[in-house]
Amino acid sequence: MTFLKITGTNSFRQCVRNRTRMATRVAATVFTFVALTSACAETPRTATNFCRQLALEVPEITQPTATPADVSQMLDRYKRLAKVAPLAIEDDWKSLTELLTVASRANPNDAESVQAVIDMSYSTQKAADASAQWIRETCGVDISTGLSVGPTP
Repeated sequence: MTFLKITGTNSFRQCVRNRTRMATRVAATVFTFVALTSACAETPRTATNFCRQLALEVPEITQPTATPADVSQMLDRYKRLAKVAPLAIEDDWKSLTELLTVASRANPNDAESVQAVIDMSYSTQKAADASAQWIRETCGVDISTGLSVGPTP
């Protein structure tokens, strides 16, 4: 190992420039690594990924929700599906997830709270129908029963 004796202002500037270049290269490498790693961390929003996640969630999604805990668990399932919902149903699925959010916060002893859930369920009916149709045609599943079905004409 050779040790350099730094003498004079030019040598000092050269040393600073070399260190700055090295730091810049290291920072660029770390930034690139972080960007690539984070890009790979999120599951792509594709029909295939949605259908795969749906296959995992369907057995429980088709069960009735009788208790606040059931509603909360259903909301968690819808949120997991929302993370991979493709653009074709993303807005509809968000509406359904919002409905479950309102339902999970509803107080069954408060008439206004219950009415808010009822009103929202009516307003999200088109989103529910559109999602069910897309799921039936794309994933081959009737989301209300969990049964495999053929594509609809």
